[in-house]
Amino acid sequence: MKFTLVATVLLTFSLSAFAVEYPVLTTASPDQVGFDSQKLHRLDGWIQNQIDAGYPSINLLVIKDNHIVLQKAWGYAKKYDGSTLLAHPIRATTNTMYDLASNTKMYATNFALQKLVYEGKIDVNDLVSKYIPGFKDMPGDKIKGKDKLRIIDILHHVAGFSCRPTIS
Repeated sequence: MKFTLVATVLLTFSLSAFAVEYPVLTTASPDQVGFDSQKLHRLDGWIQNQIDAGYPSINLLVIKDNHIVLQKAWGYAKKYDGSTLLAHPIRATTNTMYDLASNTKMYATNFALQKLVYEGKIDVNDLVSKYIPGFKDMPGDKIKGKDKLRIIDILHHVAGFSCRPTIS
């Protein structure tokens, strides 16, 4: 018990050496950080047009040099209960949580790949099998062609897979 407690305390303190300090964000006017406030105003109007055209809600945060330049929400977080229009729809706020579901896979993958390309660790024109040796056709596979797939083919969603594959 005593060993576990000592080990936990030591581990906790040693991990604090690797802590990342995040910048403190402050608010600034667009002009203070080099943004054209007229263009941001036009963006505001364009977003409102999207809401008026039926887009449910949009939440936008613009940060430059650790300064929040724009933070705003448009539309409704909840406008319907099933198919019934609510008498009092709930407006979106800058704290509204959105279910991104599978979108997070795309964002995480693309950002990670961009970082690896920037660092020169991968080339999107390389075959996937260069980095994942097991990524190849297997004897029992009904759909073949993995050995020809490049990273960029998968990123562009042109890997050659049928949208409705038929397996006989």
